[in-house]
Amino acid sequence: MKGKSRRRAARKQRQKQARLAEAVPFDVHTLTVLDSLTAMEKLIQSFTLSDDPAASIGATFDEAVNQLVADVRQFEPLRLVEVARLMFLPSSFGGPPVSALDAVAAHVELLALIALAAEGPNGSGGSGSNLSTTEFVPAAKSQLDHLMHLSQLRVMATTNPADKLAMISTYVRGNEVWMRSTSYADVAEATVHSLFEDCPEVRQALLADLGFSAADVLAVLQSCHDIQVAKLNTRMQAMFESVDIAVNSTAETGPDPVLRDAAQEQFSAMWEPAIETVTAGIEEIAAATGQPTDRVSAIVDQFHLDLATSTPAEVTDDFMAGRNPLRTHPVLVHDSGRIMLPHSALIAGAIKENFEEHLKSSPVWETYRKHRGDLLESRTRAALEKVLPGASHRGGTERFEYFIPATPKEQTAGDPDKYTKRVEGDHLFLLDDVAIIVEDKANALSALSRGGKVNRIRTDLTSIISKAAEQAGRLRDLIEGDGGVRVEGEGWVDLTHIREIHTITVSLDDLSSVATATAELVRAGLLAPENICWTVSIHDLELIAELIDRPAEFLLYLRRRRNPQVTVLYAAPDELDLFLYFFESGLWVEPDPDQERAAFPFLPEPETAQRRRYRGQVRSLITSRTDPLDRWHDAKLNGADASALKPTMVEAPLAPLADLLQTQGVYGWLSIGATLLSGAFEAQHKLAGSAQRLLSEPRSDGQGRSLTWPVTGTVEPAEGWLLVWATHPPHESLAKAHKRLAGYLKVKKHQLSLPRAVAFLYDEATRQLQHVQYDGEIGPLPDELKPWLGSLQPPEAMYPILQSARGRRRKKAKRATR
Repeated sequence: MKGKSRRRAARKQRQKQARLAEAVPFDVHTLTVLDSLTAMEKLIQSFTLSDDPAASIGATFDEAVNQLVADVRQFEPLRLVEVARLMFLPSSFGGPPVSALDAVAAHVELLALIALAAEGPNGSGGSGSNLSTTEFVPAAKSQLDHLMHLSQLRVMATTNPADKLAMISTYVRGNEVWMRSTSYADVAEATVHSLFEDCPEVRQALLADLGFSAADVLAVLQSCHDIQVAKLNTRMQAMFESVDIAVNSTAETGPDPVLRDAAQEQFSAMWEPAIETVTAGIEEIAAATGQPTDRVSAIVDQFHLDLATSTPAEVTDDFMAGRNPLRTHPVLVHDSGRIMLPHSALIAGAIKENFEEHLKSSPVWETYRKHRGDLLESRTRAALEKVLPGASHRGGTERFEYFIPATPKEQTAGDPDKYTKRVEGDHLFLLDDVAIIVEDKANALSALSRGGKVNRIRTDLTSIISKAAEQAGRLRDLIEGDGGVRVEGEGWVDLTHIREIHTITVSLDDLSSVATATAELVRAGLLAPENICWTVSIHDLELIAELIDRPAEFLLYLRRRRNPQVTVLYAAPDELDLFLYFFESGLWVEPDPDQERAAFPFLPEPETAQRRRYRGQVRSLITSRTDPLDRWHDAKLNGADASALKPTMVEAPLAPLADLLQTQGVYGWLSIGATLLSGAFEAQHKLAGSAQRLLSEPRSDGQGRSLTWPVTGTVEPAEGWLLVWATHPPHESLAKAHKRLAGYLKVKKHQLSLPRAVAFLYDEATRQLQHVQYDGEIGPLPDELKPWLGSLQPPEAMYPILQSARGRRRKKAKRATR
């Protein structure tokens, strides 16, 4: 009998796993990561028996480079690059772009660099091979993968584990190797155009010094890309047509020999192309753009890749270290003078870095820096005003200066009227009880930082992230400590009503390699745990603002994203992956139950299961979430694929109530809405129906009914909330109902030591929401309300509700890690 029971249990378990497998399809991006990790694990094991693993890894790396160099020397470099582009890069073949998990730009770039360096100044490439280019390239991908894994392993073997910046350096270097542009090409190119075309002094300086503008370069490089794509499409179309004709000519004896041979020729032309069919000529680009040929030639000279003095080993080492020459010089030039681009994602970054490097020694550098800063400030303001409608704003391109203590004596005295040091802030947004402090940073990581130089990384990140957090933090401290701030030209601004403050750093350039690694920034001493800014690029911020359907979603994301534990438990390639995961699963972190109870003493003693669940949280890798976003963006840009929907936040039963509060302009609608959306689906579903349940079962004594729901889920007392649903019976005057509700909120808040509360009053006659009562007052309970304390139920009476909420939070956490 026991054996039969065990078999039955095993069968049920298999059936359950099969259902789960059907319900939750495996993430193909995860499969790619697992394959890479498996390859790394095997590689590590191969060196475990070595007396000097670091030396063995280095020797193996050198051998792998030499072997690849010997192989690529058999092929003409640019034809090799073209075949690599076809095999490694995602292709749409006339439709919307598709994601190819094993098709990454790094493989194309590294192969191009090695092939061109191996060719040498005398054109030694293309000496002939027993393999065709099409046969060689897939094998080369395995060699490139092996090189990249060896490079990662070499870094691991030579990194000092005591170095607190080691992981940050690894992230920066890895980003340079694997990531090209986390921004869409059209967006990045629009920013380049704004930077160098919208400031007349900068544009004129570039024309005078170089003979061309940013718009000229964009036109030329984009035209080169378009010509390459057009020639690819022509080859492909010719191949398809010839094959179709040959197939249709099939008789009893087979296809017509002449047509069959013609199809074979077109097939070879497609996959073994002539150099003229994979490159663009100067005259072709000039004709396509309307630019004079001498200007096109000057642009090619400025952006062409010159590896005449570099060896294959040197370019490989540089590439793996994050010093990729294609980043600033992406144009590959054939001996004939014809050119090609490895891919178009290099265009915008190359123009920006190339031009900025030139302008640093120009008299207009300071003019450019100011224009760059003003551009960032105006775009930051526009993006945040979209998700903070109705907020008051100080700063941006208009100066926002305020006073802070100049000396310890002034700080100790704590009299804002006597502060004498005037400082400048970038943005202060105020919306009811919420303040958003923003610092803009237009400067970027230097080439030395991207190359992994630890000392320079610290210098750059200090000037960008640490300084921004410090500047935002000092304004936050003034608001919290003094209850306001004295603003130059405005005087005292009373902010005693502010109950929630968030700090943001917006960068002009992408900092995803470190911005999504907050925990490592804290470990390295670049951020203080109590002063964590959300660091985001302007392109990501603008896209997030476009994806947000309701402002409350944005505030909830800020709350979750700035939690110090988020990047401890969630690792993601870039900000949009974190944000889209928030849309899917909430980006929830289980709080330490003992610290939560210390923050909210009315909570019951934590259960053993709670502590086990908290300790059992493990770091999760969030793989790419942007495929649907890419399809939506392409459809929006090109007017195609109407089925490509904008990513949205998972269904929230309390979203209609949050929307109603915003529409009615209820005080605190933003913070209340974010709190409503913060609950797990089951809890929201229950609360969404609570008003109708209360209305459907009125009290027999004619009194109103209510449901009280405390919101914790945090270790910070200031983040607690009290939510109340109440009914207004017909016989009670509206004024009396409002007074009763306001008094109850104050007393219940005081009993539970919660800083903010909101009550939703529903009319029993109309069954509609009649009034919303917000209470954010802090301080002692008024004497006239103290007698109410004796009439309240003790906190222990809410334990069933609190245990229910814990259970629902647990379900939510399980869903988030599935």
